[in-house]
This record gives sequence, structure tokens and C-alpha cells, in this order.
Amino acid sequence: MKKFFLYLLRWQLSTPILWLVVKNLGTGLTATIIANFIGGAIFFWIDRFIFTSKKLEIWYYKDKGICHKCGKKDTLRRLVKAQKYDKTNDPNPIFLCSKCSQQKLQELKSRGIQI
Repeated sequence: MKKFFLYLLRWQLSTPILWLVVKNLGTGLTATIIANFIGGAIFFWIDRFIFTSKKLEIWYYKDKGICHKCGKKDTLRRLVKAQKYDKTNDPNPIFLCSKCSQQKLQELKSRGIQI
């Protein structure tokens, strides 16, 4: 979800570039093509960071379920991937409530895993 919001923000950052080029060159097809080339040259690097960065976490969510640790019925979440942490192929995934998830994050941080 974090990558999605970063991507939406990235699209909003492209608006001023498109507007400046189209404003100065007119609103024709050529101006639009030039604006898109300029935006592509700039935002290729941002998109690459968003979709290949190891610094962003990947979380899985369940709308309703029972916390594996405390048994509370709640919306559950599970950290799947972070820097130096990868549970992508975990055969027994564990989903936790918000409180237990925060405790697990603190435990991981104390072991030196950056989140």
C-alpha cells in the first residue's frame, strides 16, 4: 500500500512539469509529446526506486481474523518483506492484530532489522 501511495504522489509531481511545458509550447500534440519525454526522463528514476527499493516494506492484511498471538478478533496484518527480512515464502504465515504487530516490530528492531 505504501508503494501505491508513493506512486500516486509521483504522478502528482509530474503535473507541474507537464503544465510548464504545455504552457510554454502550446497545447498541441508536439508539446504534449515533448512534455511526456521530459517527464519520463525525470520520473523513470523515481519509479525505479519505488518498485525496486529494498527500503520499503511489504505488508499483507486480512480484514477479519483471529490474532495468532493473543486470539483477538480484529483486522490482521503481517510484515512480509523489509530490509534484511524476507518471509515471502513462509509456509506458515502468522497474522497479528495491531497491538501484537507493534510488539513484533519492536522485537525485530531490537534484533537489528531495519523497518
